[in-house]
Amino acid sequence: MERLKDFKVLVAELMDVDAIDMLSCACRVDVKYKLSRDEILAIIPEYDGLIVRSETIVDKTLLDAAVKLRIVGRAGSGLDNIDVPTATEKGVIVCNTPESNVVSAAEHTMGLLLSSSRNIPWADRFIKSGQWGRKQFEGSELYGKTLGIIGLGRIGGLVSQRARGFAMRVIAYDPYIPDSRFENLHVEKKATLDDLLGEADFITIHTPRTKETMNMVSDDQIALMKPGVRLVNCARGGLYNEDALVRGLKSGKIASVGIDTWMNEPQSAHPLYEFENVVGTPHLGASTFEATRRVGQEVVAEVVAGLRGEIVKNAVNMPSLSEELFAKLETFISLVEKMGALYRQIRRRRVKKVEIVFAGKEIDVPDDARILSLVALKGVLEGSMAYGSVNFVNAGLLAEQFGIEVKETISLESKDYRNLIRMVVTEGDDAEFVIAGTVLEQRYPRIVQIGDFSITFSPEGTLAYAPHKNVPGVIGRVATTMGEYGVNISRMVTSSGIDNVLRDSIMILGLDNHVPQEAIDRCLEMDEIHEMKIIDL
Repeated sequence: MERLKDFKVLVAELMDVDAIDMLSCACRVDVKYKLSRDEILAIIPEYDGLIVRSETIVDKTLLDAAVKLRIVGRAGSGLDNIDVPTATEKGVIVCNTPESNVVSAAEHTMGLLLSSSRNIPWADRFIKSGQWGRKQFEGSELYGKTLGIIGLGRIGGLVSQRARGFAMRVIAYDPYIPDSRFENLHVEKKATLDDLLGEADFITIHTPRTKETMNMVSDDQIALMKPGVRLVNCARGGLYNEDALVRGLKSGKIASVGIDTWMNEPQSAHPLYEFENVVGTPHLGASTFEATRRVGQEVVAEVVAGLRGEIVKNAVNMPSLSEELFAKLETFISLVEKMGALYRQIRRRRVKKVEIVFAGKEIDVPDDARILSLVALKGVLEGSMAYGSVNFVNAGLLAEQFGIEVKETISLESKDYRNLIRMVVTEGDDAEFVIAGTVLEQRYPRIVQIGDFSITFSPEGTLAYAPHKNVPGVIGRVATTMGEYGVNISRMVTSSGIDNVLRDSIMILGLDNHVPQEAIDRCLEMDEIHEMKIIDL
């Protein structure tokens, strides 16, 4: 079994020193900044993990060369430089840190709103040149004005809260955000972009750069705006068409522009640099001490989780989890992955179908169920030579390739439990095998059924699984045999058939140390023991 210290990670772009130290405590790390394209292609086959920012191009060529790569961590939120579809095909996790710099970006947005509307940089340059004057720097208050926000995601929401602190009226356009978010943020929802453009005195945009959003605001949109409108872009270059901005400034339709992100970065010259009423910064939205520290720590935590085979909260090529959702599902995630791993280690059969049946009020459908079924599927498939390397990204693709049906079902029947998860695996001969589990007191995972047997135990550590005849003396003889080989049994549970008429039973032994094969063979010599498997959870 691979150890975390066996993995090697390349940090290819600038990252917080403390974060690098944290990563070095977990695995082997090479820090190599400013590598040429040829240099990184030459060395990438050595690495299991890669951490980049915005400059390193992680395209198909690099991914083809990265034969050991398991995870790419983007220190930041943008993914323009990473070929996510190709990474997914290759089973490479791609994650970013979308929450780490949102406060910094929102504050920079407000800084550009204020500095452009009050002509602060222009006035600063003026008095430092030895001149004095006020009239030409007359600006505009935020108070009482209407701010239009395009994109009410994480950063857009924070900007709305800060704008309301300036007593601005806030309107927003985002067709992908539920009405409840608008209501919670006290923001007026606009049905169309055109509606927003015609009402706003200030406009700020907070969307990713996609085919849909590229040049989202150009000449036609500027024509719909109020005279003297003021624009800000701290999101991605190209969302506002830069040539259209130049034309709008020259015509006087646009009173000012605050711009932090550019279509081409870096650049030594640009037509917008010529305007005194344009405040430009070199992509500083995330450039604060606090954000740099958070970005580094978060991307390291994600990469380490991916290398360990754990859920990666901010993976972009699998269902992502917010902090709130992860806190809610964390124990369920651990439970269902161990249910899958338990099945794999005790059955070792060809799988035709995996159905996860959820019961109880603590699991919402479909989002929670989809995440948990993916986790269970990974547990079922992982470790089999037939499937190769399995992770949360490629588990679904592998199931599809091997003809394994995956299904999530909701049931109202949770028996005596507040919540109940049943994993029903249909095997190659169409036989069904069930493993069920529950979470007690919202934090204690328990297995409550294996096959036809009711049993309750904590799925952790090294366990011995032993189906046997339910006759006197067999449990004692197994315990004695383990003791003779120096194996300490720290806990033991047994079960009976669900219908209470079966004459067989199973025992689960919690073991504190390695079990020699000789001890297993001695137990299997007993006529009453049907099989014995050592399980690691």
